[in-house]
Parts: sequence; C-alpha cells; structure tokens
Amino acid sequence: MAYFSNIPNLLYLKYTQNPFDGQWLEIKNIFSRIKVVPDEIGTVTVFDDYFIADGDRPDTISYEMYDDPNYDWTILLINNMISLYNDWPKSKYALDEYVSHKYQDTEGIHHYEAIEQKYKGNVVVSGGMKVDEAYQYVTPEGLTLTKAQSRVGITNYTYEIDINEKKREINLIKPDLIPQFNQMFKEKMRFKPSTKFINEKRRIA
Repeated sequence: MAYFSNIPNLLYLKYTQNPFDGQWLEIKNIFSRIKVVPDEIGTVTVFDDYFIADGDRPDTISYEMYDDPNYDWTILLINNMISLYNDWPKSKYALDEYVSHKYQDTEGIHHYEAIEQKYKGNVVVSGGMKVDEAYQYVTPEGLTLTKAQSRVGITNYTYEIDINEKKREINLIKPDLIPQFNQMFKEKMRFKPSTKFINEKRRIA
C-alpha cells in the first residue's frame, strides 16, 4: 500500500543490558493520521458517492476510479476505515458465516421498531424508531392498536444485514482531485521542527 511510503519514521532507542549501549531502530509512525477537511482541498465538490458491491476491494475500486490501485489508502482514510474486517462490508457468504457464529438463533428478535403512524395525513410516529416489546400505539382518538399493528420485530440476521448495507455507501475523492489530495496528505504527514526533529520524515520517538 502506497500509504506507508508517506508515513514518517520514528527513531527508537533500543537498550541492551547496558543502559549506555543502545541501538537506534527506525520504525514507521503508524499512529500518524490526519482528519480530512474538504475546504482544505479548495472546493465543496470534493467527493463522489460510491456503492460497494460484493467482491469490491479498496485496490479494485482505486483502479476503477483512478486507473491506479495504489490510491486504495485514500478510500479508507476518507471514510475513516481502520479495520477492513470491521469497517468494510462483508460478502453475503462472509456475512452469513459471521452471523451464524455471533448468534445462537439468527432468526431470534434483536429488537423492535415502531411502525409508521399517521394522523390526518401527517406522520406522528416515525417508522424504524426503536421501541420495547410491549409497545402499543395509542391513536389520538384513544384507540390502542395491537402489538402487531404498532411494532415489528427485527431479527438478528436482518439487523446485521442493515448494518452491512450501510457500510456499502461511501465517499470517494473525485479523480481530478487525487493528485492535489495526495500532495496535501504528504504535507500534513511531515514533521515540524521540534527538540526531537531530525528532518521532515524522521524524528526521535
């Protein structure tokens, strides 16, 4: 991943049994990270919407959008993805395996959600609002609806599908802004002068 070539290095002093006899080790500062502010790129039309399909990977999307698989790191960075396992949408097979291991009963009720209710053409209860099992909607006229009319049970499997599907909707930097973003990232990653400063890409830990 080209991302790591832009990450600065730290010099870490590894001591032997003699505290005055140390060895300098150079390591990547893997905790370096930037927060992307669209205004820094100079335009409000920075991103394209993208829907991740089954089989898509960061490198394949990068190749599709930018003709270069090495911009995969921009996709993860822009969408604040730390772990591919946790943050990237799972394929149907992987999701089925995950759910079957996580829950004893995949079709068991995870939680309940209210059914949308209207009064004189206006929505008075939004559908999808989490409610408890005993919830029953009382109409403005005082009529108590049955549980089946008031809420719906969301199964463990449906709950995990919903979470997984939301992960498919991501933002991508527009292709013509990739060089500009790449340069901005390099500048943000550079070390600033300090007591531990060696150069822009290296400092003492």
